[in-house]
Amino acid sequence: MLVFIQHSGTANFYYATGIKLESSYHIVGERLNVLIVPDMEKERAARESKADEVVSYSEIGYHERRKKMDARTAFVESLKEFLRERGVTRVQIPPDFPAYIALNLNFSVEVVENPFLKKRAIKSKEEVEKIRESCIAAVKAFDFIRREISREKMCEELRYAVELYLFQQGFIAEGTIVASGKLTALPHFRGRGRIEEHVVVDIFPKSREHGYYGDFTRTVLLDGDSEIEEMLRVVIEAKQKGIETVREGITAKDVHNAVCDVIESYGYHTLRSKASEGFIHSTGHGVGLEVHEEPRIFENDDVLKAGMVFTIEPGLYYRNVGGVRVEDTVVVGRGGCEVLTPYEDWVKV
Repeated sequence: MLVFIQHSGTANFYYATGIKLESSYHIVGERLNVLIVPDMEKERAARESKADEVVSYSEIGYHERRKKMDARTAFVESLKEFLRERGVTRVQIPPDFPAYIALNLNFSVEVVENPFLKKRAIKSKEEVEKIRESCIAAVKAFDFIRREISREKMCEELRYAVELYLFQQGFIAEGTIVASGKLTALPHFRGRGRIEEHVVVDIFPKSREHGYYGDFTRTVLLDGDSEIEEMLRVVIEAKQKGIETVREGITAKDVHNAVCDVIESYGYHTLRSKASEGFIHSTGHGVGLEVHEEPRIFENDDVLKAGMVFTIEPGLYYRNVGGVRVEDTVVVGRGGCEVLTPYEDWVKV
């Protein structure tokens, strides 16, 4: 019998089992859907998880073996015996599976893409509502930071303030981008130093309750800079075109190409022409239990399906000028999409 084994501490494990655990393993096969958990977690796992069966470390003989050998060896030997008793002959593991266990199982082991990765790309109604909650939190956090932006403030000061605000609202925000000046030409630069003529604010909070993310970016203008303002107008138009293009049945590259068409029509460069400046990243990425997950909205042929949640986030980046970006999170419907982060595109303080 062939089984797939994954370990705790990953988004795929949580998605598949519905429970957050440590030092636990999920085994799925034709006739198996089993969790192996520490003894102290068995009752909770049996009550809260999606698994058909929950087995403790004691029940696979770990603690008896631990008296005679080190912890890692004891667990591997216990797992091997459990698998043999259940008729397992072949094992599949994800790329991030612990190497020590994989190398010592003595089964036919194959590394495969986690099967739950693609399943996670299509969200249930319940998942969409959780993402919507985190998206609303991101928008409210932006409103909070927008009121605080001024030339007297530092990027670090504003980032700490908005992350503390979100924590108090029940969300974790790490790596929030509050970048200003020419350093905004680095798309993922978190920002440092005093606020200058424009600010890129990228907020992607995760709910402390259910673990789903939201994602939202706006570029804030403080003073008139004709070049930055023109770039921002183009990016806003490109984002709107991308959102208008999204619907079930088209491909990811259809959306990406629609965005690039707008940007290139104004004379700016994109990755389609192998440019090192201009629009130098994909149009978007899936949002869910991870802030970057399936689907990717780029030059790929992935077909969009109802329930997919992803960002539309065109930007323009030039080292001698700076960068701008606008980003919304959307959910695909049959005739279009819904924006989960509704907010004005042109922001000036």
